[in-house]
Amino acid sequence: MSGETATLGDFGAGGPRSDSQIDKQAAAKEAAAGEWKFLAVGNDTIGWHIPDSGATVLLKHGDAGWVLERATKPVGTRETLDGGLSLANSYMQDRPEGASAWR
Repeated sequence: MSGETATLGDFGAGGPRSDSQIDKQAAAKEAAAGEWKFLAVGNDTIGWHIPDSGATVLLKHGDAGWVLERATKPVGTRETLDGGLSLANSYMQDRPEGASAWR
């Protein structure tokens, strides 16, 4: 909160945190699992990769919410950033070395 006025939403009242309350870079680093490493964050995209490989996943924000993509193919969609980060984390945990289900 860093000196700003707190609201009930800051303490979890009314559901998950809003996208604007999440430090995307810190949350993306925490979401990484297995050999996956945080790659980059922008306004509408968060990326992870496995160094020295072609394995990359992107969490992109669009009209449909937050979409997790691997090799430009959608893996799943979540309405909120918090949900999208959880999806990315579970995806990376299920594929710790980057193995792809469609290869």
